[in-house]
Amino acid sequence: MRKMHRHQKTVSQEVRISGIGLHTGKKVDAVLSPLPVGSGIWFRRTDSPGAQPVLAAVENVTDTSLATTIGRGQESVGTLEHLLAALGGLGISNLKVEVNGPEVPILDGSALPWLRFLQKAGIATLQAPRTFYRVKRPFAVSDGDGRRSITVEPSQAFSIDCEIEFPGYVDLQRRVFRFSQSAFVSEIAPARTFCLERDVAAMQASGKALGGGLDNAVVIGGNGRVLNTEGLRFRDECVRHKILDFLGDLTLAQLPVAGRFTAVRTGHTMNRQFLQALLKTPGILEKVTSESPGHVENFELPPLPAAAVAL
Repeated sequence: MRKMHRHQKTVSQEVRISGIGLHTGKKVDAVLSPLPVGSGIWFRRTDSPGAQPVLAAVENVTDTSLATTIGRGQESVGTLEHLLAALGGLGISNLKVEVNGPEVPILDGSALPWLRFLQKAGIATLQAPRTFYRVKRPFAVSDGDGRRSITVEPSQAFSIDCEIEFPGYVDLQRRVFRFSQSAFVSEIAPARTFCLERDVAAMQASGKALGGGLDNAVVIGGNGRVLNTEGLRFRDECVRHKILDFLGDLTLAQLPVAGRFTAVRTGHTMNRQFLQALLKTPGILEKVTSESPGHVENFELPPLPAAAVAL
């Protein structure tokens, strides 16, 4: 049996990141700091006096239009999914994130830069076992016509079978991702966010994607034409990024979920709906620890492969 993150983790020291916000287009600074055992992942706005920290939990999600946003009162922090995916991939479950704006930096539009910053901070293993959710029986949500759906089935391991299609722009893409660090780092983390050329003007007119550009997003024109001069990092980069977004949104369960997921044409809104229903429905999940033999597969993560860091 391969190994899962057996212990809780945090960062070894503070690390600072600067960049622009994807939707605001404004410069933003983020500071990632260690937290002790059992703390969870917290975000706090430093540009608003008296702002209270917000736990990265699905019940605190306030918006899912084009990104995942959490909030408390009048304060919110958005575009969290790429950072959360990196934290989930590294097994970091205790962290404080302070940001001086309404969203975290978009960086290159993938999770890979976040992995680099987290490695720079160092990963500290804490002397406490991790708790997981084990799926006891199948569970699913879907939209009215069944074109969009998310299903989870019992499994000792964690995997995602993801399918997307945007007719006229992105042909049907399907990928099965079976979790391991090497697979996460090389196959999923480098995949960038994407948008369709036809949607750019409307997004910007509504105050979204003001910081978007070809240096932090893949823009796809008609018939699948990629506007970025460097092209794609992967032939199926779009579906890989949907897996990345799903991983990030799933961390809002606060505990890892060991199960076999199938996600069809999903997005942040359905991810949220699924997770809310999954956590509220009795008899679907049970909590186990990394010290419970045979309950969950163990995914201990080795250092980042040099080839991936060089991307």
